[in-house]
Amino acid sequence: MKKSLAALAVAIGVLVAPLSHAREIYGQLGTEGLGIGYAEPFGIRDNVRAEFNGLKFSHGFDAGGLHYDGTVNLYHGGFYFDFFPAPGTVGFRITAGALIGGDRIDATATSQNGTYTINGVPYPTFGQNIHAKATFPTVRPYLGIGFGHTPTAQKGFSAFFDAGVAYGRPRVELDVPADIVAEAGQENIDAEQKDLQDKADKLRFYPIVKVGVTYRF
Repeated sequence: MKKSLAALAVAIGVLVAPLSHAREIYGQLGTEGLGIGYAEPFGIRDNVRAEFNGLKFSHGFDAGGLHYDGTVNLYHGGFYFDFFPAPGTVGFRITAGALIGGDRIDATATSQNGTYTINGVPYPTFGQNIHAKATFPTVRPYLGIGFGHTPTAQKGFSAFFDAGVAYGRPRVELDVPADIVAEAGQENIDAEQKDLQDKADKLRFYPIVKVGVTYRF
């Protein structure tokens, strides 16, 4: 009986020992901006991870007959489950999870000559601005692959890599002053919003690539 208990204790020790080294914190850089995260082992083949990423930049674009000066705001959390098919051989993993946050693009239409071209026809600006906003869903599923974050790795520093895609169709809102709506007509305003939505729809698949450094403790 004592030998059986001793053997069981050894077996548990072998399984638990790698996990005791697998908790980690990490920093990263990629298409989501700068990020920090924490990983916790679920077993010798899987992790759960939580992280936060942020990025803000300006970007001009055309939609319909208008040119917009836009600001992209990407600030979201991420929750992931990593599966390692062969953790003792290679650090390759398959990752599934979700991005959670209020990512959006804010934009203002610009005018070079005191007019806005709406659905192909120029109309006076009346000294007012047209604003647009594209808001991504609060929760967007993610699927990807990567190397690193291995549950059985030893303490200390190492590197990792991720590549995948998040999905979420952004919703476009177009804020047009009443004077411009009256001049152009609601049908033309709706056509302009459709052009914006068509352009935003191209962003529903958001590619994610990131590299970083992790520390296991």
